[in-house]
This record gives sequence, structure tokens and C-alpha cells, in this order.
Amino acid sequence: MNVSVTDVNPGQKKLRVEIPASRVREEFEGKYRDLAKKVKLKGFRPGKVPRNIIKSYYEKAVEHEVSSQFIQETFPDALKEANLKPLTQADVSESNFEDDGSFSYTAMVDISPPFELPEYKGLKLYKAPIEVPEEQVDAEIERIRQGHAQLKAVESDRSIRDGDVAVVDFTPTVEGKVFEKGQTQDFMVEIGKGALHPDFDKHLIGHKRGETFSFELDYPAETPTKDIAGKRVHFEVAVKELKEKELPELNDEFAQSIAGSKFDTIEDLKEEVRKQIREREEQKVSHELSTMITEKLLRRAPFEVSPRVVEAETGKMADNLRYQFESQGLKFDAARFDSPEFRSSYKTQAEKNVRIRLILGKIAEAEQISLSDADNDDIYREIGSAYGIDADKVKREYADSSFVEQSRERKIEDKVLKLIEAEAVYVETPEEGRDPEEASGSEGGAEQAESAKQE
Repeated sequence: MNVSVTDVNPGQKKLRVEIPASRVREEFEGKYRDLAKKVKLKGFRPGKVPRNIIKSYYEKAVEHEVSSQFIQETFPDALKEANLKPLTQADVSESNFEDDGSFSYTAMVDISPPFELPEYKGLKLYKAPIEVPEEQVDAEIERIRQGHAQLKAVESDRSIRDGDVAVVDFTPTVEGKVFEKGQTQDFMVEIGKGALHPDFDKHLIGHKRGETFSFELDYPAETPTKDIAGKRVHFEVAVKELKEKELPELNDEFAQSIAGSKFDTIEDLKEEVRKQIREREEQKVSHELSTMITEKLLRRAPFEVSPRVVEAETGKMADNLRYQFESQGLKFDAARFDSPEFRSSYKTQAEKNVRIRLILGKIAEAEQISLSDADNDDIYREIGSAYGIDADKVKREYADSSFVEQSRERKIEDKVLKLIEAEAVYVETPEEGRDPEEASGSEGGAEQAESAKQE
């Protein structure tokens, strides 16, 4: 085949591929031979239908099959020959069977536009100090303690108070009609949690077991349940039971009672909590550093990418959001993610996502950063754990899949960011870490921070 490339713009190339007439003729001959063996037409014995008759019936279908087959088979090799690395699926715009018997097609290929790598070593970065206040440890211990509380019935005739658990029946009424989907029996309300509505619990405080009472609540317009969104709801509530929490003492016995406990003393538990908080803080600081780095790189390497690439990235973002909603069992309008409003709102973010990937990828090439066998094994284990698949099976059957390849890219990007962190100059205040062109409190900084979050 003959391959030629024409520049369209810095981020797009037109690839033209021509298949010689001899190869085209050979393919057509094979297709028509296969058809001759199978086709059944009235007036002809099987296998005896003349070629010109078969062609009159099936020419368009055969041409379509042959053209699709040539494009599918030759395009990957054509990209390699032209040394083009597409950023998204190429668009085959033209395909023709030429007068000389050859077949040709052209494809628009979106690639990384040329750009100069910014200076990425010696960046001034601010690294927030990691502290674990003792009150934070105490708060986490108390959360664990609350999670191990036992509920016991309140025997006295006292009123409901904050922290109690009330078992209630309630009937909501909207605009004079019972909202049947909201009608609930034996619902356990932990007073102070605001699980149903920020003010629902407040109306229960002061009432006693056996009482029936009513109140009204206003629901905001953005409430997910459309039947009550933006409306006032009347509640008829009956208190059936009242329970209170019985908290365990914070002692060694409590530490030993925690499921899967490896703690002998309460101090052992506190030390583990302290360690976990520190790890969370370290992850937070690491994320902040990555955000600062991507902000600087994006500002220092301005370039545009093809609108088709941005559109494809927007589609990926929509797919990721759909998956997040579905995996959490949340109801959502799937059509919203394909709406022009959604795509417009995410366009800027999508462009930044593409640009930072290209910048980090180019740094990886410059620094000859690659993945070791151990890195790849980690990827197989992580994917296997996420999808409930054995790591060896991931390696065996999915090593060349797109989601494994994306995991490899992310791991290389992480290595690049770690390299930049290691080569950075750390300053004492956030202001010292700002680039000269970075205006104080600029919108650009906020936007770039959001970009890093999406990444």
C-alpha cells in the first residue's frame, strides 16, 4: 500500500492510503467465488450462477464489505508507517474504488500539536506541614466508639432528646394528597443526624413515646425526589419506640473488642488512628502538590488541541460520571450527560485534561520514564482487585486492553509527578510558590486546581 500525509493544522494530519489494483482485484475475486458457492437464484443451479448476474445483485454489498475490510486491516499499519499517534479515533472521510482498479481512503488524524516543554525541574512549591492534632485523634476515637454503641429501650416516660433513636411511623402529604411513596412504617430516626431533612429531627425533640403530632417542612427545588422538590410537605408522625445509645467505656477491653482487632490497649488503638490520619494528610498534601505542578505546567506550556479530541475527552468524562452514579445506585437522567449544556460546561475541563496528559507524556519521553515488570504486575493486581478478577487472568487476557493501557499511562504520569516533586525547590509560604504571572486569587488558578481534581 502507498501512504501519504498532508498537514491540515498543527494538531491534525490527513492520511491517504492507496491499495494497489492487484490486491483489490484479488479480494473481489475471492468474495465473488465465495458468493458463487452459496448464492441461490431462480433458474440457476447452485454454484452455476454467472458472475455478471451475481454482480448485478450484490455489487454494492461486496464493495462495502471489501472497503470496510481494507480500512480495518490497513489503517493500523498505515499509522505506523506515517509515524502518527492519534489522540482519538480517526475519521475516515473518503473512500473510493479508483478507475485504475485501486482502492483509496483518507482519514483525518488528530495528534499532539508540537509544543516546547516548559521548565519542570526546580519548580517552586509549597508543601504544607503535616500535623495530627490530638483532638482530631480523640474525635476519630469517639466516632469509632459511637459506631460500637448499643441501643437500649428507654423505660422511663422521658421526652426525646438529641442523640436518641426514635422508631416512628409517618405519612407525608403534598398539596393535600398523601405522598404514598414516602409513607413509612417503623423508621429509625437518630436525632441530630438530619437524614430525612435537616429540620425533621428537631420536630421530634420534646415529644414522648405514644404521641402523635404533625408539622410541615419546606423542600428545596433541587431535592432529588421530584414529587416534593420545591414544595411544602405536611407530616403526620407517630412515635412508637424510644431508644438511647449505651456507649462502651474507652478502655483496653474496648480496643480488644473491635472486629478484627490487633490492639491490646486503648493506646494501641489511638496510635493506629493517629497513623491513619497522618496517611490521609500525606495523601492530601501529595494531591495539593500535584495540583500545584499541573497548574504551573499548564500555564507554562500554552497550546491548543483539536476540537475533536476535546469532544472525545468530554465523552469520557460523561461516561465516568455515569459509572459513578450507577455504581452508587443513584438515580439520574442519562440523557443529561449527552446534552449540549453538559458538554459545553465540561469543554474547558476536558481540554485541560488532554493538555496535561500530553505535557506529562512528553516529560516521560524526555526522562525515559517507563514501567518495570513490577509496575505492570501492580497494575494487574489493582485492576483484578477492582473487578474481582485474578491478576494472572488480567495479564493473560486483558494486557492489551484500553483500560489496562490507561492504567499504565496514569502510573507513568504519577512517576513524572514524583520526579518533579523530587526536583522541586520547596518554599515556606504558598505566596512564595506562585509564578510571577499568577495573579493573587486569579480565576485561572481556581480553574487549574479543578483540572487537577478531575485528573
